[in-house]
Amino acid sequence: MEVKHFSHEHPLCHAEVKEEDGFICSGCELGLSGSAYKCTFSNCDFLLHDSCFKLAPLIQHKSHPHHPLTLLPTPPYDGFGFTCEACLYFGHAFDYHCAACQFDLHVGCASLSETVKRDDHEHPLVLSFSTYIGEDKIFICDVCHGEVPESCWVYYCQGCDYGTHLDCKTIEANPEEKEEEQEAERDEEQQEAEEGTEYSVAEVESRLKLLQLQMQLAQQNAQSIIDAGRMLSRLAG
Repeated sequence: MEVKHFSHEHPLCHAEVKEEDGFICSGCELGLSGSAYKCTFSNCDFLLHDSCFKLAPLIQHKSHPHHPLTLLPTPPYDGFGFTCEACLYFGHAFDYHCAACQFDLHVGCASLSETVKRDDHEHPLVLSFSTYIGEDKIFICDVCHGEVPESCWVYYCQGCDYGTHLDCKTIEANPEEKEEEQEAERDEEQQEAEEGTEYSVAEVESRLKLLQLQMQLAQQNAQSIIDAGRMLSRLAG
């Protein structure tokens, strides 16, 4: 059965697409597999994910609460693409757009879950629309350890100060990097312990010197008493 979509001039039909075919969705520009809609014209490579075909034409998003976002088939910038406010990556296809503010989102970013759970962190990570953490501070992704721009969205646990890039939210941390971190922590702990030991030895040496001085003074006092006693004995004789 043929269907129409506002973004394309030709009719579409339902299709099952294999991942190995390497098709790209004409809506979200991501790899396509499974249920899809394709153009019925043999010389046209227009394809949509089933989910992209069913996208709402108008949404209200928490990241832009004052105006609704309209789904556009192409960016409205005279042949140029758009920069997504969420991930800061470029886009050339479907665009959730606010004309009043020139605010744009990839359809994938507009559909991101508000929370995600990682196996290596005990708390859920919440979608945050900014990485601002204070003056002269840089937000570092706890998975890839890369810098995250201040205006970029992240998944974040405020209680633990743990966060990730949007793309890193489900990526496993590199085991080699994790091992290097653990080794660095062990080295730091060992260094602190050694510094503490060095301080204790210095303190003991200082106390030993003080004790030796006290013993020398005591010996001198005892000798003075003995000398004074001898002098008194001679005077008495």
